[in-house]
Amino acid sequence: MYIYLSILNLLTVWIMMAQLQQGGSDEKEKTTALKDLLSRIDLDELMKKDEPPLEFPDTLEGFEYIFNEKGQLRHIKTGEPFVFNYREDLHRWNQKRYEALGEIITKYVYELLQKECHLTKVTLPVDATESEPKSFIFMSEDALTNPDKLLVLIHGNGVVRAGQWARRLIINEDLDSGTQIPYIKRAAEVSEGV
Repeated sequence: MYIYLSILNLLTVWIMMAQLQQGGSDEKEKTTALKDLLSRIDLDELMKKDEPPLEFPDTLEGFEYIFNEKGQLRHIKTGEPFVFNYREDLHRWNQKRYEALGEIITKYVYELLQKECHLTKVTLPVDATESEPKSFIFMSEDALTNPDKLLVLIHGNGVVRAGQWARRLIINEDLDSGTQIPYIKRAAEVSEGV
């Protein structure tokens, strides 16, 4: 990767020197040709050459992490918090690893919504055909029948999903900080539909 970047840096310097010299039309043609060549170089592709495959575990245990009794994500063997820079100088690979872990955490939160919060996953629209677009929500048994109170929680946009406030908080802090679970449990305690 460093060789590719060094070559790219040399080409960039050469183009800048050619522009400074403001030579004749021959130099301008070389500069234009080099700019064209540089525009075709895909830096992401060059960076992929030296990185390991983007294959990651599909369970928390596979990542060697668990949520402890305080709801904090911790390494199984060391008890340490999640480490983003697992591989030095491989930012793209580390980011993909983080995203893969985030998908597993989403599934984990969905399980908690169903098991601990006693919510049901409901597909919307309820009468959608196979070819129609669909989504889903989680709701308590009394969500549509509770005559007094209904709590509606809406997550943000981006990578957060149902039941989450922020994936970053789940990974770096704890489940109580990053999920809607404390609010859902409190609503159940005071007989609110969710």
